[in-house]
Amino acid sequence: MAVLEREDQELVVDGKAGPISIKRDEHGIPVITARDFPDAMYGLGLAQAFDRGMQMELTRLVAKGRMAEHLPPNENFIAMDKTMRKYDIWGFSRKQAGMLERGVREEMEAFCRGVNDQFRENPPAEFALISYVPEPWAPEDCIAIGKIMSIVDMDETQGWIRKVIVQMVQRGVTPAMLAEIFTYMTEDPDEEYLDKLRRAKVPEPYVPETVKWAFIPRERTSSHWMVAGTRTETGKPILCGSPELDTARLPALWQEVLMCVGDFYCMGVYVPGIPLPALGRTNHLSWSATYSCMDVMDYFLEEVKDGKYRRGEKWLPFEMREEIIKVKDSEPVVARYYENVHGVLEGEPVEDGYYLSLAISHRDAGALTFAEFTRHYRSRTVMESMDHLARCDALSFNWGLADSSGNIGYQMSGRCPVKPDGWRGVLPLPGWDEAYDWKGFHPPEKNPRLLNPEKGFFGTSNQDLNYLSDVHIQTMPMSDDRAARVAELLAARDDHSVQSMMKMQYDVYGKHAEWTMPLIRHLLPEEGKGGILREWDLVYSPDSVAASVFENVYYELLKTVFGDYGVGREVIEYVLDNSELFYMYYGQLDHVLHREDSLWFGGKSRDEVFAEAVARGLEMEAPPFGETRKVVMKNLVYGDMVPDFNYGPIEIIGSRGTVSQGAIFKAPGGRIATFSPTIRFICDMSTDRYYSCLAGGPSEKPSSPLYASGVEGWLAGDYKLVEP
Repeated sequence: MAVLEREDQELVVDGKAGPISIKRDEHGIPVITARDFPDAMYGLGLAQAFDRGMQMELTRLVAKGRMAEHLPPNENFIAMDKTMRKYDIWGFSRKQAGMLERGVREEMEAFCRGVNDQFRENPPAEFALISYVPEPWAPEDCIAIGKIMSIVDMDETQGWIRKVIVQMVQRGVTPAMLAEIFTYMTEDPDEEYLDKLRRAKVPEPYVPETVKWAFIPRERTSSHWMVAGTRTETGKPILCGSPELDTARLPALWQEVLMCVGDFYCMGVYVPGIPLPALGRTNHLSWSATYSCMDVMDYFLEEVKDGKYRRGEKWLPFEMREEIIKVKDSEPVVARYYENVHGVLEGEPVEDGYYLSLAISHRDAGALTFAEFTRHYRSRTVMESMDHLARCDALSFNWGLADSSGNIGYQMSGRCPVKPDGWRGVLPLPGWDEAYDWKGFHPPEKNPRLLNPEKGFFGTSNQDLNYLSDVHIQTMPMSDDRAARVAELLAARDDHSVQSMMKMQYDVYGKHAEWTMPLIRHLLPEEGKGGILREWDLVYSPDSVAASVFENVYYELLKTVFGDYGVGREVIEYVLDNSELFYMYYGQLDHVLHREDSLWFGGKSRDEVFAEAVARGLEMEAPPFGETRKVVMKNLVYGDMVPDFNYGPIEIIGSRGTVSQGAIFKAPGGRIATFSPTIRFICDMSTDRYYSCLAGGPSEKPSSPLYASGVEGWLAGDYKLVEP
């Protein structure tokens, strides 16, 4: 069996329809040529398994909840396995695999054959180091990886923020105070409901109980944009994408692959383990994705007695699912999950009382998404693609599109539940009353969309897009600041080019700072750091001391308003320093900061509260901003065990509210992670090419010259040209 053995190898194998060729272009990107799609998918399986085999296997183990079984003992692996088993990602993926359309299944099976052949003949060296023999790949593995890409750290954050809200209510935050933060909140609960919610059991609180909450008196990103030919030098559209995920890691999250099937080509950016290009371009179409913030998760408040849950006047049994989590070199762990008509219960119903159950709209989706996405990227026009993407029910994403005929468009995908009137899901829905159940799902044609906007451009940065639909889609969108800056730059000229797009993708002007400075400028002294901040040009340049001063002051505003006058400084510091939640939802907190008066100001005026925060912020050290933005790109397998396999430190440019977003935080387990552009991607539809710079390289092998070959270009803005 001929498989890939060397990076400089040009492999030709016999396919069912003819020869399959795999070689590399000048950048080390695999180029696959075949006569039909199943054969091309077989070649893709070989290429992904050779370049990213360990990454694929680790992701598959995460999805199946089997990290602890195969990797060295680590409590974090057990905790991760429990979470994945709770979502039952693997169980639902197996069911969805049985529902795949015949043609889609044929292609996925061909991809899996390529993976299996490569692993059998030339597996990654790490497999031998941990005595690991992979199980054969099958379509359900690809579906499972797709599910965790959607749920974990994206949709999952909706559950996290809602759990924080429950904790806030339990510590005295009133609905009126919540409504000042979450302006789409429509819930108006009575005291009886609030009393039940305050007594609800939260067995896995987002903010640990060891963090001290203050008593209150009762009174997780990306950008893309499309420009029509009316605003470009060439008269054809340009599409740009920059998925902002974690760059403090190697290998790179994405793998670039070129595929040629007859006259059709697809230059795609893939998640290893999934045979579909998340962003890319073909002869006719280009596309990119951002997270949509569509409402897809809700908590229900369940009343439990004698191990049963109440529905009206009846007490019904939960369905119990027992999972055995094997642990390497140790005894297995038994995890039990209890499910009802809404979802999975948080904890075990061993005591009477009130519990939370988590509902996920697309938990049982997958097969349709793989079919529709396949049809999407083989579409010839934006309009055709939009219809297919709208039906991708397992993916809660925004899609930017452009085609060679001159069209640009936007489409949101995902499955949005129909909620009862007056209830948006900021608070848990009363599970005992079926009147509060989800009433099915909005049809996909209700998802926000836009075709050929009159102004000649459009972009998304996870912002509020409810205005593009006649139904409510997003309750907790992210801040509009990055999207506003993108629109400002696009509107400024009508001769955009690839070069102007490159400049935009590295823009670090602080739109968020522009909106915040009027709230504090009059409180700043004219000398010292106050004077420095007064004169700031609002650009987060590496040598800017003013940018650091602003960040100090802004963080103190949050700690003062929501900590000292709210839930306690220690709680806010935990959320700011230990998760991505702040970077996803700071726009919601800003709703309060921009109010002239607020229940969060403790009876004082805004200026009185802000003056306290400004004074403390100005006392803090403020080095040049770039000195605060250093991270190391750590190998996901070896980490600090083999420092030579890491890269850096590097400097993450920008801040949370810049086009080139730069956020640094502690991920679960204490690892330093980021939100920053994992790849920058530009498609000029007047040509058959794209430009990109990747935070990494084609290979996962630390000894390979392709391991981090793209990092210097990514840091410097030196794009590579990719063409079929």
